[in-house]
Amino acid sequence: MKRLMLALALFALPASAQNVTILSPPGAITPTGPWGLAAQAGNTLYVAGMRGIDPATNQLVAGDEARIRQAYRNMLHIAASAGARPQDAVRLVVYVTDMFRFRPIANRVQEEIWGAGPHPPRTIIEVQRLNQDDILEVEGTFVLPQR
Repeated sequence: MKRLMLALALFALPASAQNVTILSPPGAITPTGPWGLAAQAGNTLYVAGMRGIDPATNQLVAGDEARIRQAYRNMLHIAASAGARPQDAVRLVVYVTDMFRFRPIANRVQEEIWGAGPHPPRTIIEVQRLNQDDILEVEGTFVLPQR
């Protein structure tokens, strides 16, 4: 019976007992549903898909390029709050609703951020629809510098 109780208790451990911290830094967007902006597990930071939402108003930014740029800003703001720089990105996933229209803009924004490189590995996927009929969502995984 004691073993059964111990096994059940292990499954009920809160996330913090597993060294996972959910982040919601000042100046970030407010989630549009029941999800966290980022989770830190050890020295790895996982930033949820960010869209082109202005954190001051929690409204989508007008204009395709401005909205895409804001999505990257939102992701990098959260990463910076944990001490990560763009160069600490180890993986990006980008979702677009029109590959031919929005991939070139995403490429341009990434080149502005990462310059000549090196660029993090990236997967870009065309999807039928995003929340609030947005055009792009970007998520990132970062390795945090040793402190």
